[in-house]
Amino acid sequence: MTFRPWRVMLTAAGAALMALTAALAAPPSAGAWSYGVNRVQTAAEDSHAQTGMGPGWVMLTYKANGPMVGYLFARDFVFADGTVKTSFDHMDIRDTGDSAAGNTDGITRWPWGYASGSFGGCAYAYGTSKFAIERTGFMSTSCAGGPTVVGSSNADGSPDSLRWWHSEQVFCSASSTDPLCSPYGVWSENKGGGLKVTVSTTACTVYGNIGASAAYGSGAAAPTHYLGTVPAGQQIDVRYVTKSRAYVMAKWHGQRLTGGIAWGFFPRGCLS
Repeated sequence: MTFRPWRVMLTAAGAALMALTAALAAPPSAGAWSYGVNRVQTAAEDSHAQTGMGPGWVMLTYKANGPMVGYLFARDFVFADGTVKTSFDHMDIRDTGDSAAGNTDGITRWPWGYASGSFGGCAYAYGTSKFAIERTGFMSTSCAGGPTVVGSSNADGSPDSLRWWHSEQVFCSASSTDPLCSPYGVWSENKGGGLKVTVSTTACTVYGNIGASAAYGSGAAAPTHYLGTVPAGQQIDVRYVTKSRAYVMAKWHGQRLTGGIAWGFFPRGCLS
């Protein structure tokens, strides 16, 4: 048998090409977050859960340790109707607000920037641990200037040291028109004495996102990411009502929705 070194070389080259092709086709491996374009880690990559984050998702807010305005989800997240997320949501992490900010779960770095997906706006995210860097640079010029609104005071009366994306007046404060609206924009311990308690009068379909323009003002809501249905007659704990009064950001008392998520957007019409 004649030995042909060129055949060995071609075989090795082919194997290397196949390995490179497979590596390029494979999903990016989970890694540490960094400044730039980051994706949410999947549940398989990070199953850790705590306030504001869980397997395959992370919560968005307008201030450090603040109320929910939407979510980012990882690929493969399964929603309450069985729909599977087929792509990653991303966030431009331009910087972080570094503060404990009253968080009891030890989050001290609050990444901020443009959050994509079905939210599509400027936000803080609940910590950095659920993110994995995909590339340097940014996917959008939005939010580059950073949050500019001066916050109010913390629950203990001390000034809030971090900037906010929006004043809480972007939410409904017309309490004389709608008793679920807080006169301060949000219900909290230092604004109105805690959460507003109400009851679901009909079954409520709950969503994870309605879009930044609807969460932050009177924009048309685009409800997506179905988190579950709450039966009639249940206690609902309200944090705020959107400016349009189409949706209420609240939680089902003592219960969790899909993926361990607590807070969601309830249609205003299903609550008393």
